Amino acid sequence: MNNIIFGVVVDGLCKAGVIDSCRPIALAIQLLRVMEKGSSCRPNAHSYNMVIDSLCKDRMVDSAMKFFDEMPKKGINRTVVTYSVLIHGLSTLSRWKEVKALWKEMIDCNIYPNVITFSTVIDAFCKEGLVDKARDVVNIMIQKNQDPNVLTYNALMDGYCLQGRVVEARKIFNSLPGRHCS
Repeated sequence: MNNIIFGVVVDGLCKAGVIDSCRPIALAIQLLRVMEKGSSCRPNAHSYNMVIDSLCKDRMVDSAMKFFDEMPKKGINRTVVTYSVLIHGLSTLSRWKEVKALWKEMIDCNIYPNVITFSTVIDAFCKEGLVDKARDVVNIMIQKNQDPNVLTYNALMDGYCLQGRVVEARKIFNSLPGRHCS
């Protein structure tokens, strides 16, 4: 067996949901532990990211943080994906201090946010009713040479609409063709 085969199985288990009261994420974690004990096929960042993402989607962010913390101890480099899925998980639970700390840690480790990371924070701010903060993040994103995409602008328009600020949402919508967003 190799990492690709293990990765496919871990990914499938993480995406399976609950089957007959069995939690496939638990099986994915067991498989990850088996991989760690083997000599020829060790888990990599991609394997960990799948487990962390699945745990976050199940709102088990504290468990996901434990996997995140063990990665460097096992010689596995964290990636922008690792940080992005944790930031998403934490922001959905309104754990803003931890989001801010992770964001700072990511930058300190020379891992720079991508459009997905930025869009995740923008969407979370909008859902919290913090549209002006979300707009500030869009401006920072542009300053950092990360072009917002249609998902970024959709999150921002949704945030404005949720606050009844339809005129501002419409301005963004009307500006999309000029921003190369369809």
